[in-house]
Parts: sequence; structure tokens; C-alpha cells
Amino acid sequence: MQLIRRSLHTKLLLSSMVVIALVTAVAVYALYRSYCEQLTQEYSSRMNSNLSHLLSASSEIARNHPPSEEVVLNRSAIDPSLDTLICRADGELSWSSLHMPEVIAHQNEVCPKLVRYLGKQNANYFFSYESLPEGNYFVYSIRFVRAEEKGPVTYYVLMVDSAKEYQQATHDYLLMRIRQALAGYLLLFGVLLLTPRWLLGSLYRLRSEIDQIRAGERESLSSGYECELTPLTESLNQLLENERQQTLRYQHALNDLAHSLKTRLALIQIAGQDAGLSRETGDSINEQILTMDQIIQYQLRRAVTGRQGLASRGTEPVPLIEKLLASLSKVYRHKKLQTRFVFDDDVLFAGEQGDLMELMGNLLDNACKFAISQVQVSLRRQGDRLEIRIDDDGPGIEPHKREQIFLRGVRADSSGGQGIGLAVAAEIVDSYGGTLTVLDSTLGGACFVLVLP
Repeated sequence: MQLIRRSLHTKLLLSSMVVIALVTAVAVYALYRSYCEQLTQEYSSRMNSNLSHLLSASSEIARNHPPSEEVVLNRSAIDPSLDTLICRADGELSWSSLHMPEVIAHQNEVCPKLVRYLGKQNANYFFSYESLPEGNYFVYSIRFVRAEEKGPVTYYVLMVDSAKEYQQATHDYLLMRIRQALAGYLLLFGVLLLTPRWLLGSLYRLRSEIDQIRAGERESLSSGYECELTPLTESLNQLLENERQQTLRYQHALNDLAHSLKTRLALIQIAGQDAGLSRETGDSINEQILTMDQIIQYQLRRAVTGRQGLASRGTEPVPLIEKLLASLSKVYRHKKLQTRFVFDDDVLFAGEQGDLMELMGNLLDNACKFAISQVQVSLRRQGDRLEIRIDDDGPGIEPHKREQIFLRGVRADSSGGQGIGLAVAAEIVDSYGGTLTVLDSTLGGACFVLVLP
């Protein structure tokens, strides 16, 4: 059902096949009913013709003589495949010419049953397909009244024909039409498998061009779409143009900001040199200024292009994490933290180096801030993914707060800060399709577990 809801091709194909199936079924039924009526009319005409021959051969009946077997002098005028009876209105059999065994076996019951039934119809001429206990038959009847000594007497001339051949013929015809309909249906199904591709060709083309825009291979959608899609493509092109203009304005503003920040960083570097600081202190300041400049450039690129737009061949996480741990050890040297770093060989983060630095910087800083004396980082390969675990021996995080701490402005403690570090980390992990969870650490504090591609 999910596939049907999400695929126009499947919806169009299924709806077309349902409509064709209904139309085909109605057509087969209509042809079948038409054929049945045609055969029924042929039986009616044949029985009517035979009755005419019978009446013309019996001149005595034509002159209102009492019907008797002696009256019918020319039996060759009767179709031998038809059973013929002349019955009185009171159900008495006056004359018969029978050949069907089941009718002969019940000839004394035929007249009472049929006369009683025909009397309810109240018609001089009657033709019907009847289902009797003995079988299915066609019954043709003509009613006439003749004067006798005791008064007018009503007679019914009845002709009965077996419907076995009719049933077999209609059954064979229905099977033939069903086979033809199935063959046509399968042929149409094959055609319809290709037709939606042609009908939806413009949508496939639209999807391809959007993929090209996303890949940076083109800037706008082409023209020449059908009139139903033209408003959509024009709106998308306008949206793309507005996005380009807005991005350009952002880039200009951010470039101005970057220039201002770099100027201030350069002034700080010059001021540090003029202050006559030691070489070790100067190198440390210069290193931090360089790191700040890299962070500014990274954040500017991310704000302009978006994380998915940054091409990356992957980043080796081990040197970066070692560098971060060394820097944080200096920042929190008053705690005299013991840091332990274990990792598998050839681990690789399939993303931007700036993303990994931002992510690990926030998480490691959080661990060092709340740790009492120990921080442990481990990198493991889990199939085609990278698992990073950061443990500390701090107070830990209460279970009901573990989801909230990844929201902007929310903190797990009452210490100072804006509460955005973990939120930024969660956003970065989410952008790569990874997961970030909080567990209880074996060291006694919190354990942050990252799973990244």
C-alpha cells in the first residue's frame, strides 16, 4: 500500500487496469446476453414454424373438430426433435407426440403442471425458458377455444424442447469470450506498462533536472513542458532565482563579517607580538588565532552553502581528536584529568573535517567540564559505520533529561552557558544520517554514543 500511495506510475497503471477490467467484464456479459437472446429467438422461431406446420397439417383442428390422434394425419409435418402435446384447460392430455424419455416418463404430469402455469399467464401465445424438476426446457404454447356439445373448451397446444444444446452452446460461447477477454486484457496490460512512462515522461524529466540543479550541473529548469506543468516549472525557477539572490546577499554580508573578524584577529596577533610575550606563549596564541580563523571560515561556508553542499573525501578522526584532547587538557589542567583514547586502525569519518571538529569539540568539552578525574574516548568500526563513545566519571545525566539536552537553550545543569553546544552537535549528526544517544557510563557518569557513516 505504501508503494501505491507514493507512485504515480503504479496509481495510473492500477486505475487503468481496474477500469479496463470493469469495461471488459461488462462487454463480455453484454455479448453473452446478446448471444443467449439470439439463440432463444432461434428456438422460438423454430417452434413457431413447427406449430404452424402442425396446424396446417391438421385441417380438422382448423375447422374446430375435437382434437384426437386420428386428426393428425401427417406426422412428417412435426419436427421429431420437439415434443408436442395438446392439453385441455382442465389438465387432461388430448394428444401427444413425444420422444424425450424424461417427458414420456412424466407425460401424465406435464399437462396439469403446464396448464396450471399457463393459465396464470393468461396469454394466447407463450414462449419461455423453464427450469423444471426433470430438466431445463423451452416451452412454446398457443391457446385456442373451440365449441363442443357441453360448451366452449379451452385447449393448449404445447411444444417442449430440451435446453441441453442451448446450455452447452451458451457455456462454450461464454468460455470463448472470457478467453478472448483475458488475452486482450493481458495485451493491454503489456501496453499500459509502457504507456505511463510516456505519459509521465515530463515528470521524470523534471525530476532529472532537479537532480542536476542539486548537483550544481544546471541553474534552472528548462522550458517546453506541457501546459499543466508550466506553472509549476515557472514557480520553481522563480523560487530558485530568489534563493540565489538571497544566498548572494548572505554571502556578501558574511564576507564583510569575515573580513572584520579577520582584521580583529590580526590586530590581536600583532598586539601579542608587541607585548613581548615568550615564544611559547606567542606560539600558543598564534595557534588559537589560526584555529579561530579556520572555525570562522568553516561556519561561513556552512551558513552559505549548507552542510550537504560541502564535498568531502573523508576525514581521519584520530589526529583531530588527539589534538582536541591535548587542547582541552590545557584548558582544564586545574582538574588534572586523566584522558584515555582507544581506537581501531584505519577508522575514517565520511564527512567534512570542520563538521567533525565542531561535533567532537562540543562533546569533548562537555565531557571535560563535568568529569571529576577521567575521560575516555573510543573509536570503533561497526560495519560501514563509525561508532564513537565518550565516557566521563561526572554526575551523569538523569534519564528524563537525556532528550531535552539536545534542544537549543536547554542545559542539564545550572552552570553558565547558552546551552547550544549539544544542540549543534545533534544537528551535525542528524545531517549525516547518524544517531547520538546518551547512556550510563561504566565510569559512573554519562556516555555519549555517536554512530556516523
